[in-house]
Amino acid sequence: MNFYHYSYHFVQKFEEYSNSTEFLLYKLLYSFVSTKSHQCYWVWVEVYEHDFYAVKFHLKAHRHSPNKYQLLTGLNEARPVINTCIAIMLEIASRNPLASFGFIGSNNEGEEICNTKRFRIYRTMMATYFRKETFEQFSNISKSSHVMIPRTVFAKNPDIVNVLNEKFRDLYPYFD
Repeated sequence: MNFYHYSYHFVQKFEEYSNSTEFLLYKLLYSFVSTKSHQCYWVWVEVYEHDFYAVKFHLKAHRHSPNKYQLLTGLNEARPVINTCIAIMLEIASRNPLASFGFIGSNNEGEEICNTKRFRIYRTMMATYFRKETFEQFSNISKSSHVMIPRTVFAKNPDIVNVLNEKFRDLYPYFD
């Protein structure tokens, strides 16, 4: 599948050593530089049990901000940045056909967490690149979260979405 995205590279794998959960296994860090703004972005891929990959990204310059996933860059390059995250996801899916993906569309300052602008954009773009013939897609509009499960995985385990929801509720108060 050809679409415009920035060139990215894998940076490092970070092991998780938390005693509180075995659900989060490790994190992968990818990086890319925008050819438009010349700014560096970081893409974090959190790898969980059940071949589940949660994708997050932010401007590297925002890495120390507690709100790094909510900040707007003002650089007007959302499509190629999101496309780059999708390219990373597609690479992971090509290596692991059992890979499921998810994300949360963070709310902007002053925006409620329900059905955020980011969520609506991300969900629309995911439907373009992760076709319904291959992936079952599930949204939790009240939490602006979205999950994509390969149809083959879903056919073998139709309760997988509930299992993942329960695990995330245990790990993150956000999902209560």
